[in-house]
Amino acid sequence: MKRLLTLAALVLPIALTAQRAEPLDPQNLKKWDIPAGNYSGITPLGNDRYAVVSDKDSADGFHIFQIEISSATGVITNVTDEGFFANPKAERTWQGYSVRDCEGIAYHPTGSIFISGEGDQEILEYTMRGLPTGRRLAIPAIFGKGKTVGNMGFEALCYDTATHRFWTTTETTLPADGPHVTARTPSVINVLRLQSFGDDLQPAAQYAYRMDVGRTKKNGRNYAYGVSAICPYGDGRLLVMERELNITKNYLGSETVTKIYLVDPKRAKAISDTTDVQHLAPGDYVPKHLLTSFTTKIAAFSIGWANYEGMCLGPELEGGRRTLLLINDSQNRAGKRLGRLKDYLRVVILYP
Repeated sequence: MKRLLTLAALVLPIALTAQRAEPLDPQNLKKWDIPAGNYSGITPLGNDRYAVVSDKDSADGFHIFQIEISSATGVITNVTDEGFFANPKAERTWQGYSVRDCEGIAYHPTGSIFISGEGDQEILEYTMRGLPTGRRLAIPAIFGKGKTVGNMGFEALCYDTATHRFWTTTETTLPADGPHVTARTPSVINVLRLQSFGDDLQPAAQYAYRMDVGRTKKNGRNYAYGVSAICPYGDGRLLVMERELNITKNYLGSETVTKIYLVDPKRAKAISDTTDVQHLAPGDYVPKHLLTSFTTKIAAFSIGWANYEGMCLGPELEGGRRTLLLINDSQNRAGKRLGRLKDYLRVVILYP
């Protein structure tokens, strides 16, 4: 018996990481007449319906898309926009955008929507009509407004029905925790704090997450490397998207590298707000396993570049396969004529 237990202990870590994922070709939302946007988050509502958030809408709120997917192939067959539901008393910037800078979105099974904002570093609750309820997650002071790197706050948000936990993190390392990766410091490793909250909206466990080393050494027009999305896997584990974006000075050769990891907070050591996350033992960080990685680029006669910022589970397929839905931020289809960026939905098939 002791020998069998030892063997099981050796096999278990392998079983936890025995996963495979296959990204399908991206689908352009324009072919279903979906309006251009700055789509940055997506969450499932059930019955092929999803709430989608955009970081440059005129008000803090969400769109509802019906997304139909073939149960045999995983290919998206139709997308319908059911409307925009938002705060009628929204505060706006001089450009006419919501000051909240809405980035992440999570549906709670009691029938409400939570949206994270980089503009205020708050996570607020809304009704299904987009009206603020006045409730919010109790954000620890370490994540507060002014405590994050500019425009790299609460990009990611999800709710896990298996554990009754909300999950969020900042896009990059908090200044209090040390330097963050930039194009000029590509060897810096971002270390983030994965923060959970209970159904009571109070902080729960927190864990340290180490990102990969950035691969770029370019100093172009724009560079960003961080976690852009989190979603539950369904059994207490999480899917984490690491996104590295590099825009060159003349745009040609610009690329985005997207990596999706399966991570298990239960196998990491819980930390506190005062923990030195830069100098933990290797086994104290959240373990992660790469499921898939892909690169999109801007070439002379091909613009397939996509900045994926939203991610959620989609429907199950035949044969026990599952789907993961990704949505990108096209900056409202930025560009000119044939050089415009596209709003994409992309399915990743998860194999058992």
